[in-house]
Amino acid sequence: MKQSLKNVMSDRMKLFIEDIKSAKWVIIAIITYFVFIRKFIMGFCPAVKILGVPCPSCGLTRAGLKVLQLDFKGAWELHPFIYAIILLVVLFVWNRYICLNKDMKWIQFLAVILLSGMCVFYIYRMFRYFPGEPPMSYYEGRIC
Repeated sequence: MKQSLKNVMSDRMKLFIEDIKSAKWVIIAIITYFVFIRKFIMGFCPAVKILGVPCPSCGLTRAGLKVLQLDFKGAWELHPFIYAIILLVVLFVWNRYICLNKDMKWIQFLAVILLSGMCVFYIYRMFRYFPGEPPMSYYEGRIC
């Protein structure tokens, strides 16, 4: 029996709300972290604020904002892995909420590969650009 679009959307929304509820403590922890870091350390990245050096994900937030502004070249220059992350999120949403696929092991595998690639890229950028062009800059206002 075919379902109406309204019923299909309602089912998907229920699944999304269940996912949010099951991850509520993680979401609360992330929000708390960002509020604490922003309020007391005056920045988002603890590696930058504590050590003065960028972390593997430095530049991702700015790259994401560039994508939202449709500045794709600027996003690529800040952190090219923003496009892989966007693709991974789209794949996850497609498989979880459109195809209703519960087995997401391959998405987890892709996420591990993505994180590994980011670490290798970070090492490359540290040798090639540090301490120079943003986001691979040395920050004087560190705590340590």
